[in-house]
Amino acid sequence: MAKKFQLEILASDHPFYKGECESIVFPGLDGEHGILADHEAMVTCISSGELRFKTEDGWHYAAVSDGFVEITGEKVVLLADTVERPDEIDTNRASEAKIRAEEQLRQKQSIREYYETKAALTRAMVRLKISNKHNIN
Repeated sequence: MAKKFQLEILASDHPFYKGECESIVFPGLDGEHGILADHEAMVTCISSGELRFKTEDGWHYAAVSDGFVEITGEKVVLLADTVERPDEIDTNRASEAKIRAEEQLRQKQSIREYYETKAALTRAMVRLKISNKHNIN
């Protein structure tokens, strides 16, 4: 039986999950990070991508955007701008956002606008990937 730890996942506008967890895998700036109980304490950044965590019910998946994660031996707190289950993702809206961002990248922009557009494109692409990968519609 796998050792468990407390997991709390918070989106900027709502709590996403709180409970026991066996493991969590999240996208970091330098690749994926996997966490088990009694992991070394650390604070790190997360980047947009696929979040997955295992509870007694099995694996759960979500699209996550930029944020932070705090890890202690017995607790993990993940804070992100957005966290969405695959069935919550509006693929039409994400497709339109992707097209809009790609068009904006073809326009002349300030440096700030360029990075905002790149972030919007990344979020849209992550949403589409997670929705297509995990939805059974």
